[in-house]
Amino acid sequence: MAEQSYAKGMAGVIAGETAIATVGQEGHGLTYRGYSIFDLAQHATFEEVAWLLLKGELPTGEELAGFKQRLLAARALPIALRHVLEQLPSTAHPMDVLRTGVSTLGCLEPEPESPRAEDQQRIAERLIGVLPSMLMYWYQFAHHGKQIDTAVED
Repeated sequence: MAEQSYAKGMAGVIAGETAIATVGQEGHGLTYRGYSIFDLAQHATFEEVAWLLLKGELPTGEELAGFKQRLLAARALPIALRHVLEQLPSTAHPMDVLRTGVSTLGCLEPEPESPRAEDQQRIAERLIGVLPSMLMYWYQFAHHGKQIDTAVED
């Protein structure tokens, strides 16, 4: 009987192709847009990496400053979303909290029927800014009974 040759696990299986990240390609570990994740972790801020993933290149100083301001402005939670987050138990898994929060936000701030590239960019920035606020608001309310303000004043 001839021996069968097969790859164990997912070795050699292409799940999809993307220009954003590579894993183990050409003997290297994880890269984002061609940059080693280790280099990014040591030398780039969260906002710089977020910009890189969204735009395909690292931001200039001016681009980064504007991006940071837009993310700060995106932190505010609508009252209806806060009410939903207040209903979630303190034992909820943080990913369940985020899933519920994003679903609620999608109902409160629906995207256009035919979103343009700038609409998609705005939505991505809104999510990057608001996700930490959702989690922080839920945690503070569920564990300490505090209704915190996530909006940032200039």
